[in-house]
Amino acid sequence: MPIKFSHLNYVYSKDTPLETAALHDINLDIIDGSFVCLVGHTGSGKSTLIQHINALLTPTSGSVDVNGIKVMNKKDKKGFLKSLSKEERKHQNIKEIRKNVGLVFQFPEYQLFEETVLKDVSFGPKNFGFSDEEAIKKAKESLKLVGIDESLYDKSPFELSGGQRRRVAIAGIISLNPDILILDEPTAGLDPQGSNEMMELFNILYKNGTTIIMVTHDMDIVIKYATDVIVLKKGDIILECKPHSLFLNDEILKELCVEEPKPISFAKDLIKNGMKISLENVKDTDTLIEEICKARVKYE
Repeated sequence: MPIKFSHLNYVYSKDTPLETAALHDINLDIIDGSFVCLVGHTGSGKSTLIQHINALLTPTSGSVDVNGIKVMNKKDKKGFLKSLSKEERKHQNIKEIRKNVGLVFQFPEYQLFEETVLKDVSFGPKNFGFSDEEAIKKAKESLKLVGIDESLYDKSPFELSGGQRRRVAIAGIISLNPDILILDEPTAGLDPQGSNEMMELFNILYKNGTTIIMVTHDMDIVIKYATDVIVLKKGDIILECKPHSLFLNDEILKELCVEEPKPISFAKDLIKNGMKISLENVKDTDTLIEEICKARVKYE
């Protein structure tokens, strides 16, 4: 298990008048090579949860284990990596986690800061000890993967279009080849074409072995790409399931105030009217058409 949450609780502004419990006794395993979507209302704890995975936040109590590195509250660290000092433990654990866990915030293009595209993307590898030559090589590989042309490498990131800036920002995250990629509403603000292109990029990374964890409100993304779904409400996990199970759960859908994807809705109507199609194979319009064609062939 690359990621394991054990009785994790998190409280913002603890011991102050603004104290707010954000996560309650979270127990969760995320297996290697999965594509997990986190869904729930704003304020349900999704962003708080993902920020524990690369140690931007540390638990108020409980722990999260990422690829064998356990992050706990300072009071609970006794006995962990005993041969190192406290400062060495803290530095080594967090640095190792952040090398292997990439976190893409919503609107990541706001994090660009270097003079040129190539310098910005190579900053991460240099920061983790790669030579200038190695860092530039990794940057170019990442930029090629996200579809940024070589003619843009020496331009300022701020001269690019919004979609290009987002691609550059994501290239900076994936330049370290993280085992785990965390995405917080990565398609927010993009038009349908830009959203589809971005999701296909993440799907390529997933198929190449990267574990993907995505916060999203887009149910079409959930049904098309996710292998697993986690539903949060007010800091609690209220459901862990496969995507199609979510869309068969009317109570949860009502709770989330979301509409099921149109292909799923249409497929369910066809099934009610006697057409024998497999709902589990329906992920988008194309796969729905395939199921209808197969059902017609059997009927004929």
